Amino acid sequence: MTIQFEVDGDGRTLRVVDTAESERFDLRADRELSPEPASTDEFAMPVQAAVGIETSELHFPLYRPAVFFEDGEAVHRTEDEASSEWLDRGTYEVDASPPGAKTYVKVCDARVRARFEDNHTVLDTESATQLVVGVRSHHEQPAGTVTVTDDPRDVMTAVSTFGSALKTHSPDRSWPTLRGHPPALELGSSLDVPDAVAPPETGVTIEVPPDYGPIFTVAPLAYYLGATVEPGSEPALHAAGRTQFFDANDLAADVQATLEHLFVLDGVVRTVGVFPFRHEQADRLEERVDLDYERLFELPLDERTAAYLDVARSATEGLVGWHSTADVAPEPRYVAALPHLVTELTAIRSPPPEPSRVERAPEPNALARSLAQDRDDATTFVRPQDAGTPGHAWVGEGFAVEAANPTVGSFRRGFEWPSGEGPLDVHVVYNDERLDAPDELAYDVHETADTDVRVSQSLTTVELREALLEETDFLHFVGHVTERGMVCPDGELDVRTLPTTGVGAFFLNGCRSYEQGFALLTAGAAGGIVTVDDVDDEVAGRVGRDAALLLDAGFPLYAVLDVIDRSVADASRYTLLGDPTLALRRSVNHVSTLWTRTATAEPDDGRTQFTSTPYPHGENGLGSLLSRHYGSAPTSLTSASPTSVAVSPDELAALVGNEQSPLLVDGDLRQANAFSVDDFQ
Repeated sequence: MTIQFEVDGDGRTLRVVDTAESERFDLRADRELSPEPASTDEFAMPVQAAVGIETSELHFPLYRPAVFFEDGEAVHRTEDEASSEWLDRGTYEVDASPPGAKTYVKVCDARVRARFEDNHTVLDTESATQLVVGVRSHHEQPAGTVTVTDDPRDVMTAVSTFGSALKTHSPDRSWPTLRGHPPALELGSSLDVPDAVAPPETGVTIEVPPDYGPIFTVAPLAYYLGATVEPGSEPALHAAGRTQFFDANDLAADVQATLEHLFVLDGVVRTVGVFPFRHEQADRLEERVDLDYERLFELPLDERTAAYLDVARSATEGLVGWHSTADVAPEPRYVAALPHLVTELTAIRSPPPEPSRVERAPEPNALARSLAQDRDDATTFVRPQDAGTPGHAWVGEGFAVEAANPTVGSFRRGFEWPSGEGPLDVHVVYNDERLDAPDELAYDVHETADTDVRVSQSLTTVELREALLEETDFLHFVGHVTERGMVCPDGELDVRTLPTTGVGAFFLNGCRSYEQGFALLTAGAAGGIVTVDDVDDEVAGRVGRDAALLLDAGFPLYAVLDVIDRSVADASRYTLLGDPTLALRRSVNHVSTLWTRTATAEPDDGRTQFTSTPYPHGENGLGSLLSRHYGSAPTSLTSASPTSVAVSPDELAALVGNEQSPLLVDGDLRQANAFSVDDFQ
């Protein structure tokens, strides 16, 4: 089942958890609850799971119109106080669904009404009544979905299907376009593996203890090798009679090192196949070890893997830099996140290293001060331990700073975003008169992509509500944000009151905007940038300009956060929601790359020293080819490794004269063509 019910807090809160979307919401009663399983057949409307509870008040988390159905027909709609009325005794199904999932409450043989209190909907009955709560996930099961129980051995079987997405078992699978997306996973009452995604027969097996942590940790390696995951007392990789044991005390690091080793060898061996493209890693590997590439290329996957394991890891050490790490709590509700992480070959640490708690402190000169001294913030903020990769995701309890906070729903929505045809639709909203500088946010300078940019100022609550409901690819909001909502000239708009949103992705550049941003995420957005604390005006303006430049250039969200952190701006109060690999558009240079002027002595020949840092993702992910148009750097396998590049005076003139790619010079991020040669003297 993708829907689960839990009693939380003081015993009066029914928590609804949608495991398919990794999203949740609370229904609050006026007395302690003892939920009992109920039949979904009770409902005329389709639901996936149901429980019975007794209460006379049921508080929904948001302000939503309530629609009353009788015998499958809508008989009343409560949308404001004027339409709140007691209905005659009868049996009704009431829909006041929050964004998280479709929710119906069945009221049998009772008088009932809906009313509104403190920006949320309340369902009343005249006396304590047995209600049945039925819920249906918004998730529509795609082809290739594996249903898995919470039994770790079933999770092993599910992870074993990931290799079915590989388009080849040859070393060419080191190309990102030859690694398909693994089948989706969702929790259910029994294991079901469709024939179309049955585990491949590669002869490679990974053994780990039947616990969530080890299973999650080996998932990327199992995907890349098409391996079957099986229970065993010691973690180990078996291939063609060769066994490599993993360090059980440092499993995540050992598994990641093995994956990197095998990946690099594939990336080099493939140069003798149908894609004979040489690169820097091939040249450097040949200086370290002598291998028969032709023989290795022709071996079956298990025999090739065994041969690779006989190559010293020192031969491949440092040849690529991994781009992304995910800290995943070892709990069954996070199983569904695995395929969306491993498709990018994200390294997984489960259980995560212990994070540190974060205490927030206001800035004395803050854009959109939270103004929320009147109520405590119960959100727990954590800072995950550094993973050494530019991309970092947190999949667990608490709200992570300096890392992405994805949900399964946001990953899935990212498949279809941006949607539709025509130019990218960007809406920039300035609701703070102190930052009335719309010309400084350039979302329409991309060389090959058309963009429609709208700029609005001082939107009212009604106008901002309409802006959040209408179909918009990207919303950039600058203004005050409080615990109660986004500030408008006539009040505050609480995004949590919206039934849905048409906004695909967003940047809420106002203080402590994480809660409003998360409401956008659960209402239908795929991802965005938010703040976790008050933000200084100057920092907010700088981050806004830099983020717009990077997003327009095709940088994914995780790269935007990393680049801003490299500049002089303080990015510690910004973090990500949703899919960290979301990008507004494709980069003109295929691989999103930051060029940084190196603050060291220049060579004697007049060349200018740069560092070129790629940010792999999607079709230009790990293993694609990266060619630089300027400087002496050779073609290389795409990874997160920075490369030192010396640019001649003529090349520098061409770079600043023609390129729109971002350059970071002495902490100043601008388009390359916004600099002049004199800036480098």
